Amino acid sequence: MKRVIDMRRTVPSEPRSLSALLKGDEGAITVVFALCATLMIGSMCTAIDTIHYQMTQTRVQMALDVATLSSGVNLMHYSATTGSSLAQWQADARAYYNANMPSGYMEFSMPDAQFSATVTGQPSTGQTIKLAAAGSAPLLAPIIFGKGTSSGNSGSGSGSDGSWPDKVTITASNTALRMPQSQLELVLVLDNTGSMADSASSNSQGTKIQGLRTAATDLVNDILGVQNNNSYIGLVPFTTMVNLGSSLLSSGSWMSPTFAYNPNNVYMTAQSGITGSGWGGCAVEPRDAGLSLYPKAYAPKDAPGFTPFYYNVPKTGFTVTTYKSTSKGSSNYCVVQSKKSVAGVPLTVQSNGSTTTCGIGTGVGIAEAWGQASQTNPSMRVYDQNGNVNGSGSPCSIAPVKFLTKDPTTLTTAIGNMQAAGSTMIPTGLLWGWRMLSSDWSSSVSNGNGWVSTDKTLPRPETTQGLQRVAIVLTDGQNDPGSANGIMPAPSFNGLTGVGSSLLKAPTVTRDDGTSLSNGSTTSVTDINAFQLAVCTAMKNDGIIIYAITFGSDASSSVAQTTMRGCASPGNYYHAPTNATLDAIFQQIAGNLGVLRLTQ
Repeated sequence: MKRVIDMRRTVPSEPRSLSALLKGDEGAITVVFALCATLMIGSMCTAIDTIHYQMTQTRVQMALDVATLSSGVNLMHYSATTGSSLAQWQADARAYYNANMPSGYMEFSMPDAQFSATVTGQPSTGQTIKLAAAGSAPLLAPIIFGKGTSSGNSGSGSGSDGSWPDKVTITASNTALRMPQSQLELVLVLDNTGSMADSASSNSQGTKIQGLRTAATDLVNDILGVQNNNSYIGLVPFTTMVNLGSSLLSSGSWMSPTFAYNPNNVYMTAQSGITGSGWGGCAVEPRDAGLSLYPKAYAPKDAPGFTPFYYNVPKTGFTVTTYKSTSKGSSNYCVVQSKKSVAGVPLTVQSNGSTTTCGIGTGVGIAEAWGQASQTNPSMRVYDQNGNVNGSGSPCSIAPVKFLTKDPTTLTTAIGNMQAAGSTMIPTGLLWGWRMLSSDWSSSVSNGNGWVSTDKTLPRPETTQGLQRVAIVLTDGQNDPGSANGIMPAPSFNGLTGVGSSLLKAPTVTRDDGTSLSNGSTTSVTDINAFQLAVCTAMKNDGIIIYAITFGSDASSSVAQTTMRGCASPGNYYHAPTNATLDAIFQQIAGNLGVLRLTQ
């Protein structure tokens, strides 16, 4: 049987025509793939175009915002805004824009003709600056879909006839208000505590209180020395207290002369023959029925109101025991000469002596009242109703506040009267600085119960156009209420907690560890710091710009600097190790207090 082998070779078929390919299954798949790939790539290009547009538009707007602010500052160099001066100012504005918009960014281009800068108004009444920019950037999508081809709709990204455009137009604009006549209300909240009597550093530059007086005086002159300015500056010296002096009337409804810890027998005005009687100018923060404190500015009409600060005047008075010395044989003895019940008067405490010269003896503490002359032995320390010791000292003998004024002489005189004495309670100063910037405390809003001023509209309403409300707070260390021991323990006698209590009950405030300050104490620096930061946050939320400064080597601790940094508005914290540095910082802040702001 023979096998037959077919020796013929397979010959490739002839290539099919395009029409034949399209009619086959393979052709259909190819067409579908091509269409899908085109759509996918086109969609990716469209997405990339969208991202490029957003990035470019954001960058253009940012550069224009910077150019507008810079142009506003630049206006001070021009006496006129017409003719060649206007042309040069406009060229400067474009240069500011170019400096912040990289050339060729995302292939964006903008001809000079599509950049505009205008200024209207007069320096005396305010100037409005407007900048606008328009340019174009190429698109990727038309490369895929074809230039001028139909986009299938007339929506965003297509030309007026529904075709894909080659480029996208990007625009930006803004408006700024420049008020050369500064609508500035500035309050200086300044540490006047005992440590300010020390030197700021090892370099011999004088004491810190001297350096502070110089720096604050220079700042006042820098701001109020500008001709035709419309700036107001106030002063709030602080220790654990703030002395309101005559800037707020004791007869105003903002303060109640009747209060829980002494509802009777307290003299609000000086009484004849009673040394140290009458209200000394320091007030206690409002507390609700549960004795809770809150980081609030309050208002004169609010309840509960403020109460006057008094030191150790018992509700029902106290008994004055007067001793005299008598002799029996070779020995001297003290016998009771008289006893008298006294209410609402200064308190004299016998501090030393001996059994042979009418010494203090067991349980004998009060020897006299009214601050009158006493025996040479034993010596006496007189505490009047305001806490002053022998007519001077702490805590309400601090230099009084000075309400907002345009008079530099009045301010610099008040600054020059600041002295170093007492302990530190920074939130007390901040709270009264806040009230000096709160329109609720103006005499016109409070019906005469607010700040004493010839201009009853101060502080201005917070909505006043171009108004800047600024507080500068300075301390040379962290909060330090003083010792909890002694005849008059400082933590129990301050503007936060009142008289005779170290309680710092602030249920809306939390510590760093998240625990509530509902059981806080002024003996705890951590608790005072937490309350201070709550006050600063509330002030900033109210629209107040805060500059915070730590001063001297005593303020180099991380706790002090961290607290003050947290108190400041972003970027507004400074540390001044020396008097010279403090002066430079104050001058820098004075230069920063411009009144140029974007309004659109």
